[in-house]
Amino acid sequence: MNANPYDDPVRLARFLDLLIEGELPEEKVHELQQKMKADPALLSLYLEKVRIDSLLRDHEWPSAEVKPVKRPTAWRKTLQRWPALAAAAAVALLATWALLLRPVPTDSPLAGTSLPSLHFSAASVFGTTSPQTSEDGQLQFGDGVIMKDGTVSIRLPSGVEAVLKSPSRFAITGANRLKLDQGSGWFRVPPNAKGFAVDLPGMEVVDLGTVFTVRVDDQEQQVQVEQGRVEVRQRTAGMTPQMLKAGEKLIRRASADTVQIVSGTSLLDPGVATEKAEIVFQESLAHVPDQPFSTRSPLKGTWTVLEGDPRVSKGRFAANSSFTHLMGRFTRAIEPAENAVIMVSFKSVSPMSLFHSKGFAGISLFDGDGEMFFFGDKNTDTYSWELVAYGRNFWKPGAGQKKPAYNLALQGSEETFTLRYRQRTGEFEIFRGRGVHGLPLVRGQSDPGLRFDGVRIANGRGGDFSFEDLEVTVAKDPLQ
Repeated sequence: MNANPYDDPVRLARFLDLLIEGELPEEKVHELQQKMKADPALLSLYLEKVRIDSLLRDHEWPSAEVKPVKRPTAWRKTLQRWPALAAAAAVALLATWALLLRPVPTDSPLAGTSLPSLHFSAASVFGTTSPQTSEDGQLQFGDGVIMKDGTVSIRLPSGVEAVLKSPSRFAITGANRLKLDQGSGWFRVPPNAKGFAVDLPGMEVVDLGTVFTVRVDDQEQQVQVEQGRVEVRQRTAGMTPQMLKAGEKLIRRASADTVQIVSGTSLLDPGVATEKAEIVFQESLAHVPDQPFSTRSPLKGTWTVLEGDPRVSKGRFAANSSFTHLMGRFTRAIEPAENAVIMVSFKSVSPMSLFHSKGFAGISLFDGDGEMFFFGDKNTDTYSWELVAYGRNFWKPGAGQKKPAYNLALQGSEETFTLRYRQRTGEFEIFRGRGVHGLPLVRGQSDPGLRFDGVRIANGRGGDFSFEDLEVTVAKDPLQ
């Protein structure tokens, strides 16, 4: 028998599985984590295993819970009972990792199968018809979206660009196809996406290389061509397709199975469809020379050193092994009476491969000296992000236990996140990326009407948290 379990690929695979599931004994957790820090190949294996685990859960184990739940382990327990099957599974996993890491040629049939990209306006109000919130923040093909307010900018895998305005109900049903049951939409279709189609309740709009707009409500459906041509195919038996050229508008009323073609203008201007948010704090360190924060002013707001000697190093906040606390005060306080939507976006660029190692570290929203939200690590020897919503019962050192945390189950150190909080209702969400990008990783509820005037950067003794840019914005809540 091999005396070193890390030299046995089957046992190593089992240890990594147990670590991901949270079932590895405490002494083994520390031992394995130390091994990963010293062995880049082992660390890479673990990260790819996490990705595979996430894909398997997306396709096999959907959950309707808002908070992440413990992942099923039946398939792993089966592997543990039959070593031969475990060995075969390990080989299969390695082969799958190799496929994932291999670049996909641009002319491959797989090259256009990426998921659509969605970017909602800052104060948008929306939800999905699917029972589960996506753990990776991506909308799956066929998932329905109901948008009560705001707009969404969409880029399809085919290259089609779209802007939809609320109130709307839509679903992206393919790499080059969208279904719109209600709302207004603007579409720009590049030449290589010719054939893009929009399914409306009573007809299908097929692009022939163009820019066009549509509007759908209970009374009628309209299609307006800005550039090029489209073909409108009616779903009523006996009605022939209509060809529309630039400047023409087709109108179909719900009360009659007839269509009318007239001269018309755009049904939606994408340039005025997005609201502007006010920036109350902003910092970008990407091209800043090395310097202490005690001598630096952010782009908007002010910095105050609370503890330690925080510095800018190589275009980022310099993580080190000592406590460093840094408070950024806004250009103005966000008062409860504003009923605003507040967003905090930041890019983490930890010097370590995983986030985090040990000690607390992250970003917090403050009201004076009161910590309202904390977004960072778990203050334990783990690798994951979490959010703690304190609300009015904000946490101070020595003030007792923290409130329950929302676990994001994300391992990577180089991530961009956005926390969005709505003063009117107390609802909050975490999105992956800058702004309201994709679907929320986490939804939750805190106290309504919270006041904010600062954002704190905290780095514990682990020396593992760093950031490159940070921005706090305020937008008007459209539903107040």
